[in-house]
Amino acid sequence: MPRLTAFVSGMVQKTGYRSRVVILANAFGLSGYVQNLPSGKVKIVAEGEKTDLIRFLNCLTIRDALIDVQSVENEISADTGEFTGFEKMVSSGETDQRLDRAADLLKDLIVVTKEVVVELKATHEDIKGVRDEVKGAREDIKGVRDEVKAAREDIKGVRDEVKGAREDIKGVRDEVKGAREDIKGVNVAVQNVCQAVNNIGNALSEKIDDTRDEILNEVKELRSDLKDDLKERLVRMDADISQIKAKCGL
Repeated sequence: MPRLTAFVSGMVQKTGYRSRVVILANAFGLSGYVQNLPSGKVKIVAEGEKTDLIRFLNCLTIRDALIDVQSVENEISADTGEFTGFEKMVSSGETDQRLDRAADLLKDLIVVTKEVVVELKATHEDIKGVRDEVKGAREDIKGVRDEVKAAREDIKGVRDEVKGAREDIKGVRDEVKGAREDIKGVNVAVQNVCQAVNNIGNALSEKIDDTRDEILNEVKELRSDLKDDLKERLVRMDADISQIKAKCGL
């Protein structure tokens, strides 16, 4: 099995980085150690399967609130088999250094907490202002709702007026329909009257023609009778004249 030797740079000392490395190495079944160097780097020596070493190497770049890995220099060599497990190498006085580091971090945490409190107060004021704005917006919304309600009432009144107008239009349509029926009946009556007048005119024309023919015939007969009567009278007058002449010896 190969050996991985890595040198990690960045904020990796007094940050809990070595403990994270131990957890990772145990998870991949590796053996070796992790150690802080005086240069500020962390040295890692691990032995195991090649695939496990590659996966372990890819997990060494850690960045969180305390740890900030900047670079990882590594080399692969032959293993020695000298390790039975994976452990963290601790130097003398390291516990005191950890306490000092923890105190510094606690001070930083207190400063950050104060800043957070100040920001929270400012945020509280902002929230209060937002609440006032929301309250005003609610009043505006209430006014808008009242206006919408009034508008709905107006719309309802308009709808009722439109409904009444539709009823009136329907009544007018019915009246127009009835008037059309009446006009249709009048037109039929007028047509019938016109036809009757035409018929009477035709009958009168025929009657006048017949009467005129009868009158002409009667006039002709009267003329003939008058002519015959005049002839008879003339004949009688001639006879009377002849008798008178005879009596007078003329």
